[in-house]
Amino acid sequence: MRIDSRNKARYLTGEAKKPPPKDPNYTIWVTENYKVKSWLIDSMDPLLMQRFIRLSTAKEIWEVVAKTFYDGSNETCLFELNQKFFSTTQNGRPLSTYYNELVDIFQEIDHRMTSQEETVERVVQLHSAMARL
Repeated sequence: MRIDSRNKARYLTGEAKKPPPKDPNYTIWVTENYKVKSWLIDSMDPLLMQRFIRLSTAKEIWEVVAKTFYDGSNETCLFELNQKFFSTTQNGRPLSTYYNELVDIFQEIDHRMTSQEETVERVVQLHSAMARL
């Protein structure tokens, strides 16, 4: 959200192409690329930073992180949310706090499920993933 809200998502998608070094916009591109890189790196756990900090562009970091941590489905995330739902207890907290935590979990599950329902294949994949949970 931080990157897109600052109109810098094009550095992740590759839409913002690196100009040649003699181009007057080269310095601006380098500065903006470093800014987006720093936002990505700063959002990571220090142990993860080491794996990605040496990549030269924000787009490279984005692509390597996606390949490393996203398998094309939300199955693992849905499983973890399901586990979290079943293990969440009130534990002496106010009912409203407990309720809000459960609502947050359900909203995340709904978001993960609806974002996958783009094609018939995705619906079948989602159905089989939910059956395994």
